[in-house]
Amino acid sequence: MLQETGHEVLDFGTHNEEPVDYPVFIAPAAEAVAAGECDRGIVVGGSGNGEQIVANKIRGIRCALCWSTDTARNAKQHMDANIISIGQRTVSIETALEIVRFWLQEEFDGERHSPRVQEIAGLESRVAAGPIAGYAVHEKTLLIRPEYLNHHATAFGGYMMKWADDMAFSSASLTFPGSKFVTRRFDAFDFANPVRSGDIIKVYARVESVANTSCVTAVWCLNAETKATIFRTTAVMVNIGMDGKKVPIPR
Repeated sequence: MLQETGHEVLDFGTHNEEPVDYPVFIAPAAEAVAAGECDRGIVVGGSGNGEQIVANKIRGIRCALCWSTDTARNAKQHMDANIISIGQRTVSIETALEIVRFWLQEEFDGERHSPRVQEIAGLESRVAAGPIAGYAVHEKTLLIRPEYLNHHATAFGGYMMKWADDMAFSSASLTFPGSKFVTRRFDAFDFANPVRSGDIIKVYARVESVANTSCVTAVWCLNAETKATIFRTTAVMVNIGMDGKKVPIPR
């Protein structure tokens, strides 16, 4: 059904009905979505519960267990779920196909639910958690000047998005010297607190996970004095060769 509607499909297995340890198959699928190599993912099991749990262990994944078209609709509209889990023993094949169709056609209601999705991302990237082994936290300090301000006397969001992009690029490039990164996408970008002239902010970034040709970089910004969160987001950075095509990240 997916191929007939124009989607490119990567199958991470399993490929027979022999009992397996499902984390072995679910984790690579979720990692491919988190790294931007796949736009979305579908995982299937007996009930779908274990598969959902495994997928959600991967940073950047929001996997929803769906058993009806209503749950599929809410998964996308409310949580911007990038993976859904379906239980083979809990729904019919016809219902499973309808679940996938509804999930693919729905749009995320960012106006209402973006702050909640951002809070989920924040839980994954707490500054207090410290750097992941092998990947350093990179930091930049900025003084907010009058030319950065909008008519509300707070910093333009566009400036902060640019700083986030710069830090994501710097973090990926410093972590993997010799790579030529470009930004593939940013996830939910919500401004939690305003920034005004004279404020000093700190923008942080670190590589969270690595796939073959791309890496996921967490970016977050704090008020240097109050420690209030300004924004948190996640970027997928892709390594590009001289011909403009994706190439493996040298390690």
